[in-house]
Amino acid sequence: MTTNTARDATATASGTGQARAGGGTSVRLQDLTRAFGGTRALDGLSIEMAPGELVALLGPSGCGKTTALRIVAGFETADTGSVLIDGKDISSVPAAKRDMGMVFQSYSLFPNMSALDNVAFGLRMRKIATGERRQQAAGLLDMVGLAPQASQYPHQLSGGQQQRVALARALAIQPRVLLLDEPLSALDAKVRLQLREQIRTLQQQLGTTTLFVTHDQEEALSMADRVGVMSRGRLEQIAAPDELYTDPATAFVAEFVGVMNRIPGELQAGGQVAVLGKTVPVRGHRPDQTAVDVLVRPEGLDLEIVANGNGIVTTRTFLGSVTRVGVQLDGDVAVLLDRPSTESAALAPGESVAVSLPAQPVLVTARRAG
Repeated sequence: MTTNTARDATATASGTGQARAGGGTSVRLQDLTRAFGGTRALDGLSIEMAPGELVALLGPSGCGKTTALRIVAGFETADTGSVLIDGKDISSVPAAKRDMGMVFQSYSLFPNMSALDNVAFGLRMRKIATGERRQQAAGLLDMVGLAPQASQYPHQLSGGQQQRVALARALAIQPRVLLLDEPLSALDAKVRLQLREQIRTLQQQLGTTTLFVTHDQEEALSMADRVGVMSRGRLEQIAAPDELYTDPATAFVAEFVGVMNRIPGELQAGGQVAVLGKTVPVRGHRPDQTAVDVLVRPEGLDLEIVANGNGIVTTRTFLGSVTRVGVQLDGDVAVLLDRPSTESAALAPGESVAVSLPAQPVLVTARRAG
């Protein structure tokens, strides 16, 4: 089935017979709060999503990302705040009437239904005629590469195949918003990679506004238009993946996304920090204490081979075009540096090196005890 035919299939399945203009809808989470007992799961969460955008919520367990998703779906009710779809507040609309598709971690397929009937289930609930709904369901199974498995039951399908059926079922009703609740976490690495690429391709083809919850930063950074990093119910930063990595707004984002070195430093007057024998500017929040850790990514450190340097090479790991070099600095501080593999042949364990920082602003955080 062609992409255009598949798009027509999902449009007709909604019962309107028409595709929505632009293929997506705007979503706005406005100052959401939610408490469970003494725990504040959401603390003033606000996010705006453009039509057709895929936004990932990323963060550690308990940060509030799943609570936010469930509030959008209508499975949870916010204590305060609102959810707006195309500018209309749907906070009081029941989940069944929100016109949203949801894919769970656990697949949640009907075991007594074939793959085709699972996909067609939402269309059946919308009173779509039998022949039409089976045609639409077959088209969606073809779209996710499972046309040959249409007659098979969930127990006859692999985990990745079951999740693709669940995705097709969610898309069958042409939802205004697609909600993905860690849908790849139960799959093995190879299948996870394949499915995340397929989900992203389908989402872009159909233009469905999508909110994706995950604790896996690689998934978030590779799939999303923007990633929102959450901590303790609050949004630390929301930005394009490359901006999150290269220009994190807070120390939490800097450490949560990617690999980060912590190097002891001392705050100085005038917004400076002394680190590795030089003084560089501080950007962002400054702790009250003088003793801090300076946060620097492996590619953000300079290195040269010198006699009697401030560090000794301890490890060298080949990663393709880049080699990751471990260095033990004076003061029992270990750091990682990324160097072009073509330049790293001489960086053997035991080599004396000088590690330094370029004169660029750095993020700092309170020094970690021990």
